[in-house]
Amino acid sequence: MLLDTMNAQAVEYDLGEQNMQAALGVITGRLCLLVRPGLSDARVAIAIRSLLAHYIHRPYPVLAFWPASDRQGGRVEEVDDLPASMSADPPEVTADVLDLYGDGNWAPKDGWRCDEEVLAELKEVGVRHLKGVVEDIPEDMYPLPEGLGAVVAAGYDDEGMAHPLVFLRGDLPTGLQADLLGFCLASVAGSEYESWEPDENGLIFVGTEAGPGRGPGAALLGALTVQRLGRRPGDCAFTLLDPPEGTAPVSEMAA
Repeated sequence: MLLDTMNAQAVEYDLGEQNMQAALGVITGRLCLLVRPGLSDARVAIAIRSLLAHYIHRPYPVLAFWPASDRQGGRVEEVDDLPASMSADPPEVTADVLDLYGDGNWAPKDGWRCDEEVLAELKEVGVRHLKGVVEDIPEDMYPLPEGLGAVVAAGYDDEGMAHPLVFLRGDLPTGLQADLLGFCLASVAGSEYESWEPDENGLIFVGTEAGPGRGPGAALLGALTVQRLGRRPGDCAFTLLDPPEGTAPVSEMAA
């Protein structure tokens, strides 16, 4: 799932005579994970999770994974170059590793569930755990600006902690609402997302169109949160819309 969300690909590749088992490189703007042929599925899973976890925590152009002496884990190192034999263009995909994340840290904690259950639990996260507000956009606010999916703002307590104020478009498919809410909660939680700036009323307008996540940030965190609660997310890099004209009625939601 991380590979899909981060627009990365994993391929089997001859890494030479070194003991390196896998490597991650940014090639032509895309993450590419090179995995030594012949590794077991378990070793491939460990290598890829380790590389992506390091990259999410500290993005670095080239990472290498070396097996640990006990053969159970491994270590990730930041290196200057990809293997010398690596060409400038990503090779064709020869290994499908998406399913290897089924037992990872971001696997569904209670198994795969229906979209309605996931959306309900996401709302619970926003309200109970993040002490925010998650509601449908009131019906008297319709018709809404074209392409609008959610309106987001952040409230702050006396200690400066942000609490989400999210108003979702209730006439969207439930799965899309879940993906939108995951993205919105991640945005308010502080995950950097491009030029995430509120308008003069402190509002962010999130569209319904989305592309794949391409690195750390709100799109990735939102997608992983949605998956953790039991839904395989769609694209979660949602577009941010310019504030529509005449936003006074919408602004009253966050008042």
